Formats: sequence, C-alpha cells, structure tokens
Amino acid sequence: MALAYDAARVTWDVDAVFMPHGIVVEKAPQGCRRPRTTCWWLNEQAGVYISGKEDASKRRVFDHPGLRVMAASPAHVFAMKARVARTRDIDDLRLLADIIGLNSAEEALQICREFCPDEPVSPRSAAVLFELFGSGETAR
Repeated sequence: MALAYDAARVTWDVDAVFMPHGIVVEKAPQGCRRPRTTCWWLNEQAGVYISGKEDASKRRVFDHPGLRVMAASPAHVFAMKARVARTRDIDDLRLLADIIGLNSAEEALQICREFCPDEPVSPRSAAVLFELFGSGETAR
C-alpha cells in the first residue's frame, strides 16, 4: 500500500514475494537500521493471500540493475485485503475501491471472485464488503 497507493502511509514492514528467494532474504537485513536480530522489515506473510492468476495491471515501482520491485494492481490488493477482512484494513479497502472505481458490494465481490476463483468469499469478507458499501447496490 505504502509503495504504490498511499505515499503518506507510515509502515514498519513490507509484505512481499521474493524472486529469487534466497538472495533477497540474505540481503534484506542490509537495508535495516536495527540490529540484524530485530530486522523484520521485509516479510512474506501476505504471500498466502496472493492470487495465482496473472496480474496484468501490476505496476513497476522501482527498477535498478539487479532489483525490480513490482506492486500488485489495486484490484489484486483489494481482493487480498477483502479476503483477510481485518478491521484495520477498512481504510485501505475504501481507498482501493476509490482507485478502482467500485460502487457496490457486488462489484467488490466480483473482484474477489476474479482473483480467487477457486476460493469462495467467506461470510466475514462478504459482511465487511457490505458494511463498506452499505447493504444496497449504491455507492458508499
């Protein structure tokens, strides 16, 4: 979110998927100002929520010889955050919905189904989305 969609956001860590895995994990502590034993700024915890579908709208946020950083598209991040359905992600969901142009819970549910077609939307996720958009089919 902070790298691609909310520059004013303060974050303590970056959720990522690394390719190739080994070298990134090995070198990540060099980017940390804290002692190596407390350096957890780069993690893969969000990896379980990443869709296996190609994200054609992902964007490059940094490119340097030997390092390319891509950010998932707003729709992909929306689907991931909707699947987790944490209260603390409501503001992110609202911001992403505005970026994408979502106006209803049904549109939001469709984004979730597109990115995770093999996983039904949980009742909790659906409830969060209907709360976000209201129970009707109109904009927030």
